[in-house]
Amino acid sequence: MPSEQENVDLFRLLDELEELPEKAKHLPFNVLLGFNSEQFYYLVLKVRANLPEDLKKAHRVARDSDRIVESARSTAAQQVETGRVEAQGILEDARIEVNRILDAAREQAARLVEHSEVHRMASEQARDVLDRAETEAQEIRRGADEYAKDVLAKLEAVMGKAIVTVQRGRETLESARPA
Repeated sequence: MPSEQENVDLFRLLDELEELPEKAKHLPFNVLLGFNSEQFYYLVLKVRANLPEDLKKAHRVARDSDRIVESARSTAAQQVETGRVEAQGILEDARIEVNRILDAAREQAARLVEHSEVHRMASEQARDVLDRAETEAQEIRRGADEYAKDVLAKLEAVMGKAIVTVQRGRETLESARPA
């Protein structure tokens, strides 16, 4: 028996009362001695019907709130699962996009490095060609200067001899002239 201070669920107690005849020992032909089952069920229904309306509403609210809470839990679990699946998909899409971007960046970097290396090599070769051309041009100028110097020296020598010959020819002509 519950104590007076203990909360009593009247609806649960009424349910238990309704189960008592079913649990009792029956004689053949489902007869209970000294027990009027019709009267019993009538009294249980009458007690239920005469319970205060607020108590009935509270019982319905409690029953409905349990159903609502269970429904909310189920909905929340479904939404969490849906969110998890969507997040997984978004994450996978992001991974794919990141890998695509990284691959493109690697290709771009490789092209730039290759272009940079080709440019560096071409610049180096151009500098080498210019250096050799300048060296050759200086050598050719020096050679041409030396050649011109030699030609002019020979010309000077030939001209010097020609002048001496011209002077001697003049002297000879002057000395051969009668006075």
